[in-house]
Amino acid sequence: MDVLRSVSLVSAVNQTRDQIGHGLDGRYGPMNPRELAPFVRDLAAAIDTTDVDYVLGFPEGGVIPAFAFAQVVGRPLIISTRLQMALPGAVTFEEPHSGLYGTHHLHGLREGNRVVIVEDEVTTGRTVVNAVRALRRSGVHVDRVGAVLAVDDPAMWQSMRDEKISLHVGVRLPPEYAALLRPTAVE
Repeated sequence: MDVLRSVSLVSAVNQTRDQIGHGLDGRYGPMNPRELAPFVRDLAAAIDTTDVDYVLGFPEGGVIPAFAFAQVVGRPLIISTRLQMALPGAVTFEEPHSGLYGTHHLHGLREGNRVVIVEDEVTTGRTVVNAVRALRRSGVHVDRVGAVLAVDDPAMWQSMRDEKISLHVGVRLPPEYAALLRPTAVE
């Protein structure tokens, strides 16, 4: 599959910016999991997970690649939820561009755990940075992130360096995609 040929911008209601749509994400139409598998295997080969306790995925788009990655590396998966559960010890962070649905809650982590985040895409890096900051404040160790796609934007890469995050990417989208991800009105 030529991922770059299948990339488009998709407007979403209640979001503060457009989303990147592509054929490796089933939210925008049918996807073939076998087409995602090589990207996940490449990420798993590039990221050292020998000391990792958990793989983390964020709804919506990050759930499937995180699940596939956890399966390849043989680690348990934790998926954030937008629902605030009556469970102790949740790590909570905001995803600013998600409008009404921007709060994530991660359950089951303890101080000292080591995690790797796997995302479908990294565009501005704000979701990753906010998650990493919240996890670190709670005593969870995280410095590695894998993404199926990322916008090759100098500002995004600088934010990863500033936070000491090692970002591994399957497909790099040209920097001009950063300019196309314009803020939109929340409806």
